[in-house]
Amino acid sequence: MPRVLHRILFLFILASVYSCPLRAQLSGSSDPGKDSLSDFIQMKYGLDQELFNGYQYYTRYLKYKGDPFYPKDGFVEGSVSIRGTGYDHLSLKYNCFSQLLVLEYTDFQGRYNQLILNTAHIDSFRLGSGRFQKYSLVGNEPLFYQVLGTPEAGVYIHWKKMINATSDDLQYTHAYSRPLGTYYVSYRGQIHPFTHRNSFLSVFPESMAAEIRKYMRKKRYSFRDASPGDWQSLLNHICLLEISFPEH
Repeated sequence: MPRVLHRILFLFILASVYSCPLRAQLSGSSDPGKDSLSDFIQMKYGLDQELFNGYQYYTRYLKYKGDPFYPKDGFVEGSVSIRGTGYDHLSLKYNCFSQLLVLEYTDFQGRYNQLILNTAHIDSFRLGSGRFQKYSLVGNEPLFYQVLGTPEAGVYIHWKKMINATSDDLQYTHAYSRPLGTYYVSYRGQIHPFTHRNSFLSVFPESMAAEIRKYMRKKRYSFRDASPGDWQSLLNHICLLEISFPEH
């Protein structure tokens, strides 16, 4: 098992047992003659020590069409920040139906396993080039948002999938929806919810809004179908407009 996964599991284990923040400095025994960290954890906590802080992943809905993951079902290279400590070069995927982050790792016998991490301890994570941060933008409930944009203007998207009953389908009883986004835009230190083009444009000064509208028409911009790259291009354009229209 890679050392970074040892650190994650050990940090989680001690956090559960002692209920206090930990430093990620515990990477193994200081005595080369002693058992390795993985052997120590296995001997002390058994083969299911990961259950102290997460859940072993398995597929619950076999009769459900599609998958609950964003952007798609498949592990990608990523990273995660747990209580301020970052862990890189992980294999991750994001279940946006249940709002859970799944880690793929090899156990002590070299077998592949999937572990649902405890989201209460996660500050942020990265999936490929996608950045996700935990915020409390709706009431006091912390949720993960994909973060796009620049310091001058940014967009925060909370992704969610729903389950709908199917009809006239002999194989599947239910189906997952496409990813559904809840959107917020940040501009000049303020965060505003938006649901369509007009509510998005209303956040900006009138002179800038007119130029943003022209850009959207030229690019045939669709909020429903916009990719992260489309959003980034739009926000880069807004950043340039901010320089041209520095009004307050």
